[in-house]
Amino acid sequence: MRSGRGIGGARVTCPAQYPFVIVRVACGVCVSRRGSYRLARLAEKFGADTPLERVLEGIAHDCPYPPPDKVRGNQYVPRCHAYFPDLIDAPRPPDLPPGLAVLKVVQGGKS
Repeated sequence: MRSGRGIGGARVTCPAQYPFVIVRVACGVCVSRRGSYRLARLAEKFGADTPLERVLEGIAHDCPYPPPDKVRGNQYVPRCHAYFPDLIDAPRPPDLPPGLAVLKVVQGGKS
């Protein structure tokens, strides 16, 4: 797993640097393996300065495929493909309430 890019292109390497409150995890191979976690709980469980690679290994510990650093995969030997989708391409924060996605000016509001 590569460390992803955060807001403004800054490199995110540990939970302390993660830009969102919700941490989403997905798998590129297993369509049904996806989930979301609270950043505070992950930081408490794994440590705020633990590399994201180790956090991902802890989350995907029951994956039927071995992690990339344990086996050299090829087309015949599958590897675990778990990743943080919000660090790859984040169109908007996953924890942004739907009402804040588009701000509207209310007529007759406070003057």
